[in-house]
Amino acid sequence: PDGRNIVFLWFVGPGMNLFSQPYDGSSPMERLTTSDRDHYPASWTPDGRTLALVETHSDGHYDIALLETDSGRVRPFLNSPFNEEFPEFSPDGRWIAYVSDESGRQEVYVRPFPGPGAKHQISSQGGTQPLWARDAKQLFFRRSNQVWAADVRTESGFSTGKPRLLFDSPGYSPGSPTRSHDLSLDSRRFLMVRQEQRTPAPVAELTRPVE
Repeated sequence: PDGRNIVFLWFVGPGMNLFSQPYDGSSPMERLTTSDRDHYPASWTPDGRTLALVETHSDGHYDIALLETDSGRVRPFLNSPFNEEFPEFSPDGRWIAYVSDESGRQEVYVRPFPGPGAKHQISSQGGTQPLWARDAKQLFFRRSNQVWAADVRTESGFSTGKPRLLFDSPGYSPGSPTRSHDLSLDSRRFLMVRQEQRTPAPVAELTRPVE
């Protein structure tokens, strides 16, 4: 959150764990987690004391865990038989959006942080990659090749309006288990990863196999 360091996953065996390093490379990498499970960094609380991450289990399903930077401890946040991924803290740190397939398909939900409290379902026809507007008045999410938005209120409790389609986004990477898009500071532009479509090179020569 202070803009000085970048957290990333790095394979050191037997799993991909989290490391931190100043963006200018002024000091070596610092290891943040040690586990045989893969850890994917997702979202910081505004105070920088907690990092939400996605943890991969041996059976391939995802759960959401929290890295407490003061102690270095990783503790479960959402740990169930279902896949939970794409955790995103609200700008004030009081809410966390995420995706679960508990209904039989991926949908976007919001829970109070650190809890307790009931969860609120945001999408109803499928959704992934939730992303908060900078003023926390909207929650964006992806649905296949579309970007949707739902108006939300977080001042006293939590409430949400009906999601509406913003635009189609064919050709952009869906990303998993953490989001692959972001917002500009004024929340008016999206930064997305375009999937390159490569055309195979034409065959220029045929070689007879040796008999």
